[in-house]
Amino acid sequence: MIDFVKVKIIDIDPEILTKNKLLNFCTEINPETGELRDRNRNNQMRTQYINAFYKSMEFRIYESGTIYLSGSLHKYWNDGEHNFNDFDYEAFVSVLKDLKQKFNIDADQLILRQLEIGVNIVPPYPTNDILNFCFIHRGRQFNRISVPDEGRYIQAEHSQYFIKIYDKANHYRRKGYDVPYSELLRFEIKYRKMEKLKKLNIISLGDIVRMGFGDFVELLSTEWKAVLFYDFTILYDKETHLKYSNKLFWLELRNRPSAFNKHRRKLRYIVEYHSEQIAYCVNKRIVDKCLQLMDGVQVLTNNVA
Repeated sequence: MIDFVKVKIIDIDPEILTKNKLLNFCTEINPETGELRDRNRNNQMRTQYINAFYKSMEFRIYESGTIYLSGSLHKYWNDGEHNFNDFDYEAFVSVLKDLKQKFNIDADQLILRQLEIGVNIVPPYPTNDILNFCFIHRGRQFNRISVPDEGRYIQAEHSQYFIKIYDKANHYRRKGYDVPYSELLRFEIKYRKMEKLKKLNIISLGDIVRMGFGDFVELLSTEWKAVLFYDFTILYDKETHLKYSNKLFWLELRNRPSAFNKHRRKLRYIVEYHSEQIAYCVNKRIVDKCLQLMDGVQVLTNNVA
């Protein structure tokens, strides 16, 4: 359920990491002058740091002594390879135990700066068909994005978080992995600011260990239900279908809240009585997967250093 994290490591001497034989710290050097690279891609002065990688996770130590750890905990659990299988609470705890054993880092020392939560589900219809009819999330348009490492996905950007949906099976199949599902939809929330999580008393990864994944079930379900999705199984009059299945129709209504809400209420009525209710099915599978990934939380909570 938890994937990418960026955390600040507190109360640790950098030498504990720089002297660790599992980490090979390096810095960027200008190959022509042999000097440290002091500017970024925007030609701005760059804060100097050294970094090292272990199982997809990056340790970064700045000149000031500030230390960050970032990367996918899910991939770490799979030796840095992939994250298309399930990553449950027990696996999350095992990763934190491994970090404690190998790098002497306690979960309470890992203060959250970014957090990605999500689930992989087998959808009721092909993933791309569903993506094509996800139009808006809380007033923000879904945009199609393509990046070399992550493949193609749709994303709605908010000030504190992103909503991201994509075809996880196709993403890894293109990389040559034997994915055991023909279809696998990934739905995730990526928090880039921590205000919403702080209200849930989630400050560190240690807090998640103690609280479990329970709060994430409602968060994921609530955000999925906030997606304006046109159910393409609707059997209704042609005029309504042509209007409501058109993304531009909804985008033009965003600045007219009363009209937008009126048509969305009508769409909900039509979906309830004249469709196979795809969005409801997806939500149920998101919740069911979350509950599955929570198994063992009561047994394991007290077993993390």
